Parts: sequence; C-alpha cells; structure tokens
Amino acid sequence: MNPRPNGPRVYEQLLNNYVFSTQGDWDTTTLTNNGEQVMASRLFVQYRALHGDNQGNPGAGEVTAVWFDQDNPEEEIGFFPGMLTIDVPRHKIEIVNRDPHFTFELTRIAYQGIEVTPSISEIFLEIDADKNVVQGWIGIYQTHRNNDIETFTIL
Repeated sequence: MNPRPNGPRVYEQLLNNYVFSTQGDWDTTTLTNNGEQVMASRLFVQYRALHGDNQGNPGAGEVTAVWFDQDNPEEEIGFFPGMLTIDVPRHKIEIVNRDPHFTFELTRIAYQGIEVTPSISEIFLEIDADKNVVQGWIGIYQTHRNNDIETFTIL
C-alpha cells in the first residue's frame, strides 16, 4: 500500500522548491517557489547546528526559514518541507528537508554543489526590502584547526 496518493512523484511535486537569487541589487533580487515569483517583503533564514560526532551526523540544532508576504507582512510563511536554494554572487547554498515533521537531523546542506552538512555551524540570511536590510553569512567548522569556526560573508 502506498501511503502517498498517486505515488511519490506527486508528493515531490507538492513540496516547496524556493529559490532566492540576487546579483547584488534590488532590481535583480527574486524569490520563487516552484518557478512562480513570490511577492515577499522580508526573508529570514537561520540554521544553527551543534555537531555531535563530526561524521556527517549533526547533533542538535534549529532552523528558522520564513518569508513574509507583501500584502500580509505579519504572517510568517515557512519554506519546509522542501528545499531552499540561496543563489548569490560567488555562493550557492541548498538547504533541503523533505520530512513532513521537519526533523532537524534530516536537514541536508550543499554549498557550491558539495554536501557540507557536517561542516556547517550556522547559516544566516536576512533580507528586508522595507528596511533596506541585506545581510548573510555562513559559518563552517574548520576541523583541521581544532574545530574553529570560520565565518564567510555571503551578502
């Protein structure tokens, strides 16, 4: 018995597939979901991981990934289950969690097309068009340097 009506393909098509992209100015900044433009006034993403064994298995952590509609700026709309791609100059980050219950440990992250989940300590992105706020960074564990965290500005 298949728990998903019409099979897994239909379930996959119903998931969110958000893409935030910019070339560095407001005119080139877009947010889409499954190819359709989303009219967002604000975007907020924060991923924080506490790594357990550094063997690809994150310990505990938390993810907040929401956007706010221009017409209803008080309502938070979540990205997951599904995928969020952050495509900015010199950086491409994909955050994936297709679990309907959004179990943190099932979140996977790729940076520049390479799986990096065990190395990520933090991802932060805040875009607020009304307040002209644009900031973002990624923190990566540097295991060859006693697990220091190196932070890279992405926006």
